[in-house]
Amino acid sequence: MKKLIALALAFAMILTCSFALADRLADIQAAGKIVIATSPDWPPYEYIDDDGNIVGTDVLMMQWIAEQLGVELEIQPLAFDACLAAVGRGDVDLMVAGLTFDEERLNAMELTGIYWNEGDQGLLVKKGTGASYNSAEAFAGKVVAAQNGTNQQIMVEEQLPGATLELVTKIPDGVNMVKTGRVDALAVPKTVYDSVLAENDDLEVAEFAFDFEGGNYIASVKGEDTLTAKIQELIDTINAEGLYQQWVDQITLGE
Repeated sequence: MKKLIALALAFAMILTCSFALADRLADIQAAGKIVIATSPDWPPYEYIDDDGNIVGTDVLMMQWIAEQLGVELEIQPLAFDACLAAVGRGDVDLMVAGLTFDEERLNAMELTGIYWNEGDQGLLVKKGTGASYNSAEAFAGKVVAAQNGTNQQIMVEEQLPGATLELVTKIPDGVNMVKTGRVDALAVPKTVYDSVLAENDDLEVAEFAFDFEGGNYIASVKGEDTLTAKIQELIDTINAEGLYQQWVDQITLGE
């Protein structure tokens, strides 16, 4: 009996060591697919086209990453805050959704270096009102929308203390709220508001812009250092070869 118990314990230790030595990158390659969460309501990064396909500059990058890893790409479309939760729990391998740096996020997940600097952070307002919103004080008593869980939410909270924050799940919802007057402004990065303005000539950008420095990151599961290092290696190639600008041109200019 003791020998049987000893053998069982030894076998359990072997299994434990095997699981400890396993890593997510190896699992991805063994499964032949990588699962990436995104919030498809941020054109031109990720959005749903007229045919119902998830497209955008981040999607082109996801496809390229999958090709470099030699695996298939599976995209899980979720609300932005649900994307954060999914990668935090390890339900997906990566999150790619115009993600900016935040210390709290770093505590819950791994973050790569910047793969794209999205530029200025501004506010969409009704056409003809942009000049009147020329300072943070001009938003006092106004209702400003931002997507839940995003850096734009944080910027509204910290830089527009006199405004009332209205959280939205999807950017198109916020756009419609500005157009109908339910909110006075919608906080979005430049690349996004350029795309929105191209299709909504009744909106414009406020003169005030948020104080912001940074760019977009990819999130991976906390503790998955091998996977994160590999993704960082690919991001270094993206930056060195200017690939993301090519994807931006492909989506925004049709090149």
